[in-house]
Amino acid sequence: MDVDGADTAEPERSGGAPGDQLARLLERADNGAAAARELNAVRSALMHHCGLQSCRHTKGPPRRLNRRTFRHSFLLPDGSVRVVWELEHDTGPDALPHRSVFTEQEGLTLAEWEVDTAFGGSTGPQEMPYDARDGLRQDPAAEDLDALLAPGRENALRRAYTEGDSAEHARRLLRRAANAGAPGSEVGSRLRAAIAHDISIVTRRTALVAGRQVSWSLYEHAFLLLDGSELSLWEIDHTRTPSGDPVCEVYMSQDAALDTAIRRIEAG
Repeated sequence: MDVDGADTAEPERSGGAPGDQLARLLERADNGAAAARELNAVRSALMHHCGLQSCRHTKGPPRRLNRRTFRHSFLLPDGSVRVVWELEHDTGPDALPHRSVFTEQEGLTLAEWEVDTAFGGSTGPQEMPYDARDGLRQDPAAEDLDALLAPGRENALRRAYTEGDSAEHARRLLRRAANAGAPGSEVGSRLRAAIAHDISIVTRRTALVAGRQVSWSLYEHAFLLLDGSELSLWEIDHTRTPSGDPVCEVYMSQDAALDTAIRRIEAG
């Protein structure tokens, strides 16, 4: 599915010499000058890799909002790896993209929470628990999930529908669902009366599971029915399969979809 917010880095965040990548990262960040003092050693990095760690998008109200967190890994001459996070969002009053650089997970987590308050549902920053296996704090992108699971996070459905051929879209969505608990014929019958629909990405994450990278994305498919009522289906696309090939699962609620993503896909 083609949506905004690809899970690979854009050309400006990939390719080129590591030192040049660092220079461009610091140049586009609002706090780049301050962060540069902590990253002098990274200028001699031998390799650089950037990947999308987490993201959030909404079509509104009051307007479209986007937040993405990129993880930059630099291989240094002594064999160590220095990780730098880049937070990009357009949630400010000016609606323009702003970027910040972070060298510590704690600072990133707090900044993500502050940005994510614009999306609603978050009650405040939380202490990141230590992983008993390696003593490291857990992935700060988990803060996204805390916000998504918070009471009252369900999107208000009265929205601007822009997509047509909605009954056929619903049929294809249900047909490709691979999970045993996918919505059945009763829901399919209701969606034959769909006259418009809207697709939005809620969040996208990657995690290291059993030694390999696994990714998953959560989409909301909102349908407007002929009688004026609305119905949402929640799609999880993930690569937690033996072959690593992507698979689609569909659920009737956001909570059920997130439960699958967190407890089964990321559980290891």
